[in-house]
Amino acid sequence: MRYDEINIQRYLFLVFCILTNAFQLNAQDTKAKSFFEKATKAYQLRNLDLTKSYLDSAINLDNKYAKAYARRGLLSYELSDMQRAIQDYDQAIILVKKDRKQQPLLAQLYYRRGAAYYQLLNYKQALKDFNKTIRVAPDYTQAYIARGALKEDKDDLKGALKDYTKAIAIDPKYALSYYNRGLVYYNLSQETKALKDWEQALNLNPKYVDAYIARAFAFQEGGNYEQALRDYSNALKHNPYSAEAWLNRGIVHQNLGKKSKACQDWLQSTKVGGVEAQKYLDKFCKK
Repeated sequence: MRYDEINIQRYLFLVFCILTNAFQLNAQDTKAKSFFEKATKAYQLRNLDLTKSYLDSAINLDNKYAKAYARRGLLSYELSDMQRAIQDYDQAIILVKKDRKQQPLLAQLYYRRGAAYYQLLNYKQALKDFNKTIRVAPDYTQAYIARGALKEDKDDLKGALKDYTKAIAIDPKYALSYYNRGLVYYNLSQETKALKDWEQALNLNPKYVDAYIARAFAFQEGGNYEQALRDYSNALKHNPYSAEAWLNRGIVHQNLGKKSKACQDWLQSTKVGGVEAQKYLDKFCKK
């Protein structure tokens, strides 16, 4: 996947904890604060329904509790309720903008709201929020990545390339930026640069399955089957449930004249949920 907010779930808990520590607004009601603390504990135990209940109670007791809105917005995102997430971020932004001490947090809130708009395919609003994020915090790496992914979706490959390059300049140790930029280079028919970026992504994260698959596909399309085979095998080593990797490795085996191995890979692809592999099984593997 490209954009980590499109692969966002792995960051949710981290940002959830960041929000816990970042907002230092004093709750008007000590009971509201108590509910907020209970929500934090419930979330850490992955009891999302109880978390939401506690946050609702905190907000009902104190409707100016900015961090409770922000927290509930993040929770709503995780529960795929994007409209509710946006509503809560709207309110959190309104409240935070009234307190100069809290305004540095606006970047994070704009970014999170932009991510919710992105999930709703509301690219216009998402772009506005990512732009606001960058205006408030010019070194916000993930905002450049998010905006780059959005530009890719709108076929603005040069714009995406510029944003990914900026993200790399800000944080040269973030593998996702290289992976995403590699995809753009590949789509611009600049294969050498794409391979270089995917190599760097894998240097930074040797378990980066998507980077192995992307590079393997480039090797495969270029007829470099042995290299493709190695990369697909590495991808499967780290994620044996990748139907795409099983499928494509099977195609490589077929191109190398290894029909038996190809059929085994296609069969495995179907076992992990792949659909496309069945046509290869029907065409090449039936006796």
